[in-house]
Amino acid sequence: MPDQLESRLRAERDRLDIDQPPMEVIAARAAALRRRRLAARTGIASLATLAVIGAAVATVDRPTKSAPMIAASDPAATWSAGGITISGLDHLPADLPGAVRDVEFLDAERGYLLSTDCCTTWISTTDDGGRTWRTVESPVSGQPRMVVTAAGVTLFGEDHRTRATSADGEHWTAGGDKLDADSALTGDSRMVQLGTSECGSATAGLAGNRLAPLPKQPPISVCWRSPVRAGDGAWWVAGGDWQGMAVAVTRDDGQSWTTTHFPGYETATRIRMATLGRAVFVAFAAPQEAAGAPDRLLAVAVSTDGGATFGPPRPTAGNATIGGDLVPLLDGRLLIVDGYGHWLVSEDSGTSWVRLEGLHLTMRLARTEGGYVAYQMTTIYTAFSADGADWQKLDAQ
Repeated sequence: MPDQLESRLRAERDRLDIDQPPMEVIAARAAALRRRRLAARTGIASLATLAVIGAAVATVDRPTKSAPMIAASDPAATWSAGGITISGLDHLPADLPGAVRDVEFLDAERGYLLSTDCCTTWISTTDDGGRTWRTVESPVSGQPRMVVTAAGVTLFGEDHRTRATSADGEHWTAGGDKLDADSALTGDSRMVQLGTSECGSATAGLAGNRLAPLPKQPPISVCWRSPVRAGDGAWWVAGGDWQGMAVAVTRDDGQSWTTTHFPGYETATRIRMATLGRAVFVAFAAPQEAAGAPDRLLAVAVSTDGGATFGPPRPTAGNATIGGDLVPLLDGRLLIVDGYGHWLVSEDSGTSWVRLEGLHLTMRLARTEGGYVAYQMTTIYTAFSADGADWQKLDAQ
């Protein structure tokens, strides 16, 4: 029988119509799960043996077949610290063409990988969690961006007028250069920007090969769009307006929006959000002057009622930085990488962070439909996790 926590995580991802439990209930169950895992690991053999054998890889239940591994081949080694585990490969990763730029997983088996060099882009597809990949040249020239939905993968050119969609990553259909009529977001939609500007572009919903502007645009200049629905079906965006930095949420699929402002943050501040059950997290970050330096993490604001109300942003102690997305763990902690390679966890909603020693240096974490992706792990690896705690390296570089 699949673990209840993992079933709830899958339900939250796929937006099943179930009630979301309070965050403290999720945390209590996750803590019990971690204790059982630790007891199982330490009871099997000595710590030295564990270092060789490695820990079990978490699975996500699928109703039509036996539960698969999260990704890639059997691990030859594992690295663990603070409840975070990275499982390795028994060989160097397969050398795909170009350099890995983007990875999206829909579930523990099905994923897409975008790789590029100076002049060419390739799209690779896996149906076995990253053990094997099928690679074709991108039907969209230049440096396209990739958006994945339940119906397949879409590649966008510089704007929405150049796009192609595929159900399997190999056979493509041109998307046309026109938009459909304004339409509400559907169950398998993804929000996408229509323009080339990082901030201020209009927002549309992509479902299959259908691209349609939202019935009502968010009331702020959007700089970030959630890649997934929240557990309660809401869609979140973040950005700002003349009043300052803000987040906005639609609970009726884009027909109306509710805005929350956060005074005291300049328009140069960058906002990223994360959700888990009824918990909503808003991370405030600011760019540093040094070229290529990761954003400095300023504060984190938390809502425990689905975003109806937020506590005041809690300033982050010290000079913490952040590489990519904030990851809410099932045990109530928050996880980030700091953009310099280090993994950090917080037990007080982002006020203070503790560095985890013994894990691979990793530069960026990103949320996808099926979980989380870690980029530039010890330079050559990419890894996937369904829950942010158990990571598996992909057989691709």
